[in-house]
Amino acid sequence: MNTKKNPKLFTPVQLGSLKLKHRVVMAPLTRSRAEQPGGIPSDMMVQYYSDRASDGGLIIGEATNISLTARGWYGAPGLYTDQQVEGWRRVVRAIHAKNGFVFAQLWHTGRSSHSDNQDGNTPVSASVDPSYWEDPNHLVSAPGGWVQSSPHRALDISEIPGTVEDYRKAAARAKAAGFDGVELHAANGYLPDQFLQDGSNRRTDSYGGSIENRSRFLLEVVEAMT
Repeated sequence: MNTKKNPKLFTPVQLGSLKLKHRVVMAPLTRSRAEQPGGIPSDMMVQYYSDRASDGGLIIGEATNISLTARGWYGAPGLYTDQQVEGWRRVVRAIHAKNGFVFAQLWHTGRSSHSDNQDGNTPVSASVDPSYWEDPNHLVSAPGGWVQSSPHRALDISEIPGTVEDYRKAAARAKAAGFDGVELHAANGYLPDQFLQDGSNRRTDSYGGSIENRSRFLLEVVEAMT
């Protein structure tokens, strides 16, 4: 790349407590290379991230499941077991060895999943919408290949604090693994987005209806992670 044509791209910038030496940030990319079963970061992942680390540069890690019932993509890593933390610790060390920085992207797929990815559990969402799992265009990566998402159920209001807590625990585990920060995956039709959108959130309790109510889950997750 011609640095003379892009001078600002290669200048330092402060990001919270981190001082990046340049502004080229690697976005999260789903690779499906975690060891299965278990979702443990593999040797291939250590090599992959090490190859892309740069002095003073930032990498946003691939979408990482916060719990067993968050899983919606076969081969994706997790941050809910000690073995996964140890696997990520090796990845983080490889990046830090090149003086780079890395954030963990925390992920709950919600209804965009299949029960085969969750050891038989039914995927959850803000509300139930049969047209979603009946749509042949809604495919998810499962142990048997690409399949339509399976029927989901609405999170009971009593279950929501536990899901929020799963995000907090995953953030704590990311810190234990040595990550420099975390990013919340709240877009692309995954669980936080399912609460935000009025098409997928038809709740009549304090998590549905107005935009203030539909934003409540997202804000509670951010507060817990912080």
